[in-house]
Amino acid sequence: MNINLNQSIKDFVRWAVCCVLAIALGLPTTNSFAAAPEYERDVLPFLKRHCYSCHDAKQAKAGLRLDELGTDFLRGTTADNWHEVINQINSGEMPPEDEPRPDPKAAFAVVEWVGAKLKEAEKLARMSGGRILMRRLNRQEYANTVGDLFRLDSHFIEKLKRELPADGKAEGFDRLSSALFFDQTQMASYLEWTAEIAREAVQSTPPTSVKYTWEANKHLSGEAVRQKVNENLDHMIETGPPTYFKTDKGMIIRSVNMYGHRNWEFIDVPAGVRPSLTSLVKADGYYRIRFKGGSDPGDRGEPIRVRLLYGGGTPLEQTFEFKPNGTLDNPAVTEMTVFLRAGEPDMTRGISITWNGIWDARINHPGWEALNMRIMVGGAKIGQAVAKKDDDGLKKARADLDNALAEAKAFTGTRWIHNEKYNIDTLPKLLLDTIEVEGPVSKEWPPASHVVLGLDAKTPQDEVGLRAAFSKLLPRAYRRTVQAEEIDRLVNIAAKAMRDEKLDFHAALRLGLQTMLVSPGFVFLQEPQASDASAVRPLNDYELASRLSYFLWSSLPDDELFALADKGTLRDPATLSAQVTRMLADPKSRRFVENFAGQWLDVEQFGSVEPAMEYKDYDAKLRAAEREEPLAFFQQVLSENLPVTYFLDSPFLVINERLARHYGIDGVTGEAFQKVALRPEHHRGGVLGMAGLMTLLSDGTRTLPVRRGAWVLEKLLNDPSPPPPPNAGEIQPNTAGARLTVRERLAKHRSEPNCASCHAKLDSYGLALENYDAIGRWREQQNGEGISGPKAPVIDPSGALKSGREFSDLAGYKAALLAEKEKFVRAFSEKLLTYALGRPVGYVDNTTLEQITTTTGKSDHRLQDLIQAVVSSEPFLTK
Repeated sequence: MNINLNQSIKDFVRWAVCCVLAIALGLPTTNSFAAAPEYERDVLPFLKRHCYSCHDAKQAKAGLRLDELGTDFLRGTTADNWHEVINQINSGEMPPEDEPRPDPKAAFAVVEWVGAKLKEAEKLARMSGGRILMRRLNRQEYANTVGDLFRLDSHFIEKLKRELPADGKAEGFDRLSSALFFDQTQMASYLEWTAEIAREAVQSTPPTSVKYTWEANKHLSGEAVRQKVNENLDHMIETGPPTYFKTDKGMIIRSVNMYGHRNWEFIDVPAGVRPSLTSLVKADGYYRIRFKGGSDPGDRGEPIRVRLLYGGGTPLEQTFEFKPNGTLDNPAVTEMTVFLRAGEPDMTRGISITWNGIWDARINHPGWEALNMRIMVGGAKIGQAVAKKDDDGLKKARADLDNALAEAKAFTGTRWIHNEKYNIDTLPKLLLDTIEVEGPVSKEWPPASHVVLGLDAKTPQDEVGLRAAFSKLLPRAYRRTVQAEEIDRLVNIAAKAMRDEKLDFHAALRLGLQTMLVSPGFVFLQEPQASDASAVRPLNDYELASRLSYFLWSSLPDDELFALADKGTLRDPATLSAQVTRMLADPKSRRFVENFAGQWLDVEQFGSVEPAMEYKDYDAKLRAAEREEPLAFFQQVLSENLPVTYFLDSPFLVINERLARHYGIDGVTGEAFQKVALRPEHHRGGVLGMAGLMTLLSDGTRTLPVRRGAWVLEKLLNDPSPPPPPNAGEIQPNTAGARLTVRERLAKHRSEPNCASCHAKLDSYGLALENYDAIGRWREQQNGEGISGPKAPVIDPSGALKSGREFSDLAGYKAALLAEKEKFVRAFSEKLLTYALGRPVGYVDNTTLEQITTTTGKSDHRLQDLIQAVVSSEPFLTK
C-alpha cells in the first residue's frame, strides 16, 4: 500500500511542478518593460524636476516614493501608482500651486508614455494565463468539497478544517493563487488526512460500541449532617436541612447543595455526582445518552429541565438540555444521540449535571453568617497588623477573633436553614437514577457516502465493483467530464493492491480514494489555457459551474449545476442569474458569509484582544456574541438584498440578548440573533460600533484611534494608509496622575515632524469612533486606564474626511461617509471582485468595476445585485 501511495505523491508533485513551470513560462518577464528611451528622455527628468522634492526617501508624502517607482507595470502596484501619477498631473493638483508649473508639452509626454505602458500591461496581463491563474483549493474549500461530495458528517468536516494546515492570504483573502502555495509539509498533511477521509467514506461494518452506566445512589453515600466549616474552628456544626435523599428509585434532589449560586437559572446537583467518560470517549463520534429519572415541578409549576455539560472548562465543552420523561414515582428513560469530541488523550472527560431548581431554597443561617464573617474579618485584620508591625492593632484583632470564636463554639444553630418563603414539601424535585452512555454509534447505516459511491449488498467485491464506484464518483470529484484513462488509473491502483497486497475490497477502494483526494483534478481548480496564449476564451459550463460554486458556496457544484453544465445551458444569462439567486437562498451560502465577510471584516480575529480587569462586564457570552454579530448582520443584508451602504449605517442591528444588554437596548430576549430596530439614542448601526470590532481595534485597556482609522480606510474605503516611518513610535499611555484623553495624547504624538503628514489625514477616521470604549460600550466621557467618574474628560469625536468634509459627532461622521458613498461602493466592489476571481484587482479591471458600480447604482447598490453583476462580468466568465 505504501508503494502505491508514494508513487501517487511522486506523480502529483511531478505534475504540480510542470504546471508551475508552465505558468511561470507564460508570464512576461521584466525585460518586456525595460526602461525605454522615452522614459530616460522625457519621464525621468520630469519626475526629478517636479516630483522628487516631495516624493523621495526624505519625505515620501502620502506614502509615495516616486524615486523607487519602477517601469515593470505588472509588478505589484506599479501600474496603479503610475495611474495615480497621471491623474494628479492631468488634474493639475500636482505639482502643488506654490511650485513652478511644468511645461504642458513635457507633462503631456509623461502622460502619453504612462498611458501607453498601461495599455501594454493590460494586454500582457490578459495573455499571461488568462488573468486568473490555476490555484489549489484552500482548506475551507477542500473540506467542504470532501463533505459535500461524500455527504460526510459536519462534525468530521469541522475537525478537518481545524487540523489542515493554515492557508496564506493575499489582498485580505485566502482564495488568491499567489498565496496558496503547496509545499511538501502541506502535501504530507493532506495525505495523512486522506486516509481519515477514506475511512469515514468507506466503512466495512458499523463501529463497535462500548457502554458505561453510572448509578446515582452508588456515587453518593449521603449528605453530611455535621461539618467543620471554618479553619479557625476546632469543632463541627450541623449543616441544616438536607438537599437530597436516597430512595429505592434513585436519588431525589430538592435544592442546591451549597448556598451562593445567586440568581442562577440552573443549579448543580450535589458534589460527587459527575459521571466520568474519560475511559469511554476515546474517539470523536456519536454517543447515545440514556437518562433514567423523573421530576416533580412542585408548586412552582415550571417544567423541570436538565442540562448535561460535557468537558466543562475544556475545548471539548458542550451542553445538552432536555426535560426528563418520568416522575418521582415512575422514573422513565430520556434518550438522545449527541456528538462528543475525544480531545487529547490526557484530557478529563466528564459530565456535570445541573437543573432548573430553586437556587435559594436553602440559605445561610443569619446568626451563623454574621459570626462567620466576624471570624474571617478577624483573621484578615491579624494578618494586616502583623504586616504593619502594629502591636496595638494586633492585640485588638486577636481579642476580637477570640470573642467571635467563643460565640461560634456556643452557637447551637445550623449552618444553613430552609428559606421560609418556600414550602419545603412542595419544592421542585429532580430524581436521578442512572445515566447510561453508549458509543460510538452510527448515526445512520449504511452511511450516506455509500450511496454516493453506489455501494450496497449487491456491489461486486472485485475490479468490476471498483470501476463502478470510480465511474460514478470521478466526474463529480473532478467537477468535469473525465477520460477513461483517469478512471483506469484509480481502478488499476486499487485492483493491484487487492492482488499484490491482499487488501479486501473496501480497503482497496479506500486506497483509490486516497489517490484521488491528492490528485491534481481534485486539489486544483483547473481551467486550461487556450491554445493561443494571447486569446481570452469563455469558460466552458463545467468551469463556470465550479467558479460559481466556489465563489458562493466554497465547495463543488451541486446536482442542479452539474445538470445545467451537462446540457451546456448554464451560460445563458437568465439561467445564470436564476442560479445565483437560488444559491444565495441555499443554507450553504452561509459559507460565503463566513469566508468573504469574515475575512473582509476581520471577524476571524475577534476575541483575540483580552480586555483589562476593569471592564468587568466583558464575559465569554459577550465574546461569542460579538463574533457572530457581523456575520448575522451581513446575512441579513444579503437575504433582504439591502444596499451595501448599510454597512456604513443602518436602521437596524442583528443582535441577541447579551449584545442588547451591552448596547443598552431593551426588549431583546434569548440567545438567538434577531433584527432589532434602532433609535438615535442607541448610537449604533452598520459595522462601525460593533463591539467585537471596537474591542479588536483597542489594546484591552484603551482605545486606539489610529488603528481604528487605519481599519476604516483600508477595509471600508480601500485606501490603506502608508506604513509609519521606522522611528514614528507609539502613542504613550497616561503617566501617573495624568488624565489626558486619547485625542490629547494623539495631538502630542502628531507634533512630531515625522508623524504629522500621515496623521493629519488618518486620525479623524478613528477619533470619530472615540465614543466607543475599549469593549465597544457607548460613553460620553473618557474611561479606561483607571479614568472614570463625573470629572472624566468629555469625548470629542469631531474631525474631517480627507476630502475636507467636516463632522462634529458620530452621526455626522457616518453622514459624511454616506455623502461620499461612491468611494465605499467602489472599494466594496473591488473586495468582492477580488474574492470572486481569486486574484488581485487593479488598473486592468477599471472598466469592469465601472460597469459593476454603474449598473448596480440604479438600484442603490444592493448586495445581491452586486454579486449578480460580478458573476455576469467579463473577467468572471472568461479565462
